[in-house]
Amino acid sequence: MNKTNIQLFLLFLLMAFVFYFGFIYEKKADWKGIIAKQEPVQRMIKHPKPFKYKKFFITPLADYSITGVVISTERYFFDSTSSISPIDIALAWKKMSMAEVLTELKFKHRRRCLLYAPKKDYWPILEQDIRSSLSNNHCIPANKDIKKKLFKIKQYDLVTIKGQLVKAEKPGMMPWTSSLSRNDTSFWGEMVGCEIIYVTDVEILDKKQKS
Repeated sequence: MNKTNIQLFLLFLLMAFVFYFGFIYEKKADWKGIIAKQEPVQRMIKHPKPFKYKKFFITPLADYSITGVVISTERYFFDSTSSISPIDIALAWKKMSMAEVLTELKFKHRRRCLLYAPKKDYWPILEQDIRSSLSNNHCIPANKDIKKKLFKIKQYDLVTIKGQLVKAEKPGMMPWTSSLSRNDTSFWGEMVGCEIIYVTDVEILDKKQKS
């Protein structure tokens, strides 16, 4: 086998590896029971004080703390808010944090929203329980250390994220305002309403992903 053939063979192996782990391989959730038992804690801010963050003005709406199992993460680089919110983290709690529920559902990020659907022809739990125990969180890191911690979060980790639900504004853009309810969805299929969190603290309580 000459040098060119060896290079082509290695390239083929690399492409097969990327395709398998990117499109076929599915990580398994290997725990049992409800791992995130508490609902998010939210306390409205009566007299919010906007502050400057890069080119945006951020208005805190509510103090917020959420503990949940990470369903998925998605990085953003080129949309209108990626400069302040470079990552979305989808979290589940209560019944939705059970492995036997999560593994019966499929999820996909699209245009800053989280789509979900059953893998088979039935829902593993009531759909209203899914909607009320699931959120897609647009994370605005308060500093570089918080950003690094957010980027380390992986699927099936158990994490706590604390900060404030906020509204972000800048000239020439419609206000980007957080949901203040865990029960909202959008109109484009099965999409979860999104929280915009100015993140001041991150803790990975348990790394469920073994590899």
